[in-house]
Amino acid sequence: MPVERPVYFVTVVDGMEISLYVENLSMGGALLMCPDICESLRNGQRLSDGVLVLSDANSTNVNVIVRWQLWPRVGVQFDGISHDAAAKISQLLRSLKASLVS
Repeated sequence: MPVERPVYFVTVVDGMEISLYVENLSMGGALLMCPDICESLRNGQRLSDGVLVLSDANSTNVNVIVRWQLWPRVGVQFDGISHDAAAKISQLLRSLKASLVS
């Protein structure tokens, strides 16, 4: 993800709210930078009621499932993504692609 337009995944882990930088985003999931909690997450673990912060004014609720971890990164898959969330992610990806072309 471009540094000038960072995207974050905000969730609660062990009772503490955390904000994780999204290094890569697709319609199916995301690559998260999480050096502080990477080793405490397990494959198959579900992180519910997360918020994908796409910009200062645009966010969407998502649930994710941890698919792999290799310190300091974690790969997650979106779980039961809503039509609204899919549309917002798609719009962001299209705008990023357009900015790379121009």
